[in-house]
Amino acid sequence: MPIRPDLQQLEKCIDDALRKNDFKPLKTLLQIDISEDVKIKCSKQFFHKLDDLICRELNKKDIQNVSIILISFGRCGKNISILGQVGLLTLIKQGLVQKISFLFIQR
Repeated sequence: MPIRPDLQQLEKCIDDALRKNDFKPLKTLLQIDISEDVKIKCSKQFFHKLDDLICRELNKKDIQNVSIILISFGRCGKNISILGQVGLLTLIKQGLVQKISFLFIQR
């Protein structure tokens, strides 16, 4: 039976996918139920890691991995906290959502 990652390890799952091309922890994370009151703390570098990973997978045209990333982020987005701020709003302010939309339109 695979080890189920804690939601607090979302950033580590993104790191594993980015550095080791290992999407298994991120896929396993999708199986965890997420309650509204759980806060997932991420570093301020989280935005750049997520951006780099999405861009890399889009450039490789690996839609399956892009889907895994986006679904994971979508499920956890409202629970993410970056430096004490709501993560989803921070990522919108940083332009990640707009950039992702632009990249999909280009493809």
